[in-house]
Amino acid sequence: MLFNQVFHNQLAFAAALVLFLHSPARAADDSATILVFDGSGSMWAELEGRTRIEVARDVLSEYLAGRDMSRPLGVIAYGHRRRGDCADIETLFPSGVHSAGDVSSRVNSLNPKGKTPISDALRQAARQIPRTAEEADIILITDGIETCVPDVCAIADELAESGIKIRAHVVGFGLSEAEADTLACIPERTGGKLLRPGTGQELAEALRQTETQAPPEALAISAQVNLMILLGNNGMPERYSWALRNDDTGAVTELGEMTGDARYSPFPLNLDEGRYTALLSTANGAGETSFESREPDPKSIQVALAGDLPDITLINRGPYLAGHNGLFDLTINREGLNVGGADFQLTLYKAMPNGDPDGAAITWSYVDGKVGRKANALALPSEPGEFIVTLERGDGTVVGSTRIETQVDPAVRLEVPSVVLPGTEITFKSFGGQGSSDLVQVQKGGVDVGWALTLSSIAEGNPLLAPEQEGAYELVYKMGNDRIEKARISFQVGPLNQPAAQQQQKPAAQGMPQDEVEATFKIAEVFQGFQPQWSAVPLDDHLPVDAWAPNDYAPSMSGFFLPGRYRVTGNAGDMQFLGDVEITAEGPNVFEIGLAPEPGSDPGGPLTEEGVADLLDRLVPDRKPAN
Repeated sequence: MLFNQVFHNQLAFAAALVLFLHSPARAADDSATILVFDGSGSMWAELEGRTRIEVARDVLSEYLAGRDMSRPLGVIAYGHRRRGDCADIETLFPSGVHSAGDVSSRVNSLNPKGKTPISDALRQAARQIPRTAEEADIILITDGIETCVPDVCAIADELAESGIKIRAHVVGFGLSEAEADTLACIPERTGGKLLRPGTGQELAEALRQTETQAPPEALAISAQVNLMILLGNNGMPERYSWALRNDDTGAVTELGEMTGDARYSPFPLNLDEGRYTALLSTANGAGETSFESREPDPKSIQVALAGDLPDITLINRGPYLAGHNGLFDLTINREGLNVGGADFQLTLYKAMPNGDPDGAAITWSYVDGKVGRKANALALPSEPGEFIVTLERGDGTVVGSTRIETQVDPAVRLEVPSVVLPGTEITFKSFGGQGSSDLVQVQKGGVDVGWALTLSSIAEGNPLLAPEQEGAYELVYKMGNDRIEKARISFQVGPLNQPAAQQQQKPAAQGMPQDEVEATFKIAEVFQGFQPQWSAVPLDDHLPVDAWAPNDYAPSMSGFFLPGRYRVTGNAGDMQFLGDVEITAEGPNVFEIGLAPEPGSDPGGPLTEEGVADLLDRLVPDRKPAN
């Protein structure tokens, strides 16, 4: 027997949070409750189709409406007033008696913006506990981990040794298991609880406990199974479909498409005894979970949603200015499954000599997955060095990365078109410095023309415009807090009526050749079954420092380059291709890139046909022999 129907429940997060917040009443003179509320920028991320801040507001309002407000309550929030400020912590209500309406209204007015200073917020919460209290509960409601203090467990030790029985609880929603583990020491060392809403059987049990006043349900004759979508770090899709495969017979039954409010509810059905697989599908993702129906007791089956990652371009425009907020050139070229407000993180790591990240992240900035250019900055350490910048999912999946260098006084290079139409946008490029507050200014004869703009303002979509009056001008780059001039380049404002030969030129760059030419890299015909990912690194000092690295995989790849010497790499997993080439203005620039020699070996010239066959047999044991 198989049938289905759609019904509505409360959000799992809401149920779990309400359950947690409705703690037993204690005498007002010997206990205290302090809420610590996350107002950081990640609260705009989605949780089952709504933003986390909206869900949290609703749950808190319900909690306060049913709470005995004659018992003292304090409320602290963080990250809601300023971006990137670890001191942005505010006591909204000191410990005392307040009306539910006043507290709800104040919390509802919070506008998430900034960092997640959990340790200092808990420390401020502890100061709100009355000295006469014998015990207290601090309830941290957060959707992220500490972003300001390296050792969050130190605050747990302070609370445990305060002389008052302080139970510090963590209610974390949207956290991965690894993220929750970084906060687990807080409840473990204070006797509190760690609750991660939206994960597994514990949430189903929590939901049932909130309905203890409801009459018990009659047992179903057959097993009731609730299919539940497990989003993980994915946002709720606009629509998705359920299907069920009977693994005993192989038959597949389409159950229906979920849209609107029904997306947030479990999908119930009754099943006879047997083996089944729940099938989940969306436009850009899918998932499946196999299970058995053997007992009459109801059960919940969670199906994890997995999907495509975005295609991105992350350009190294260094060397970057150490000790400042570095602005990184990041573009989402094609969206993946996730497009919410905080689905990805631009993350900074110290680089090891072998190129791998060294330990934990130094800092990060949330990035949405929507198509377009992003204006994201990272606080670079004051000590210069080499670092790895990645774009990664909350679960640690790396979408793209680049290795950068920071310097105390980096050189800056500008590129600008030789002629710009009056009053139109100046589409310049800059390399070096890249502080978000660095200025770019148009000058004529050493005198400023128009307004200077910061790199951050330009990246956010505010264009730098050419003057309306025709003539010769200069583009000037000023770096750091002291506005030190680091680069200057000339350009013309006027009509684009140069001779044809001049119109074909690429944008002018300081001290560099002007014309780019096309070059093609390929592997030998015998290797055509491999799909390398190509990159080219300039070897000459006069060439730009940024590498060419398209995202596609193919036996051959073309691109445009300034003439000069390059080291070309083709990465095809077990097969590596490597060669140095010289691209000339005359051409033709078609290069066959050979196999990279093994470390410490002598390449010994080109491989013979027999040598290639032996190598392929070793690397691809199951390949078909050539005719």
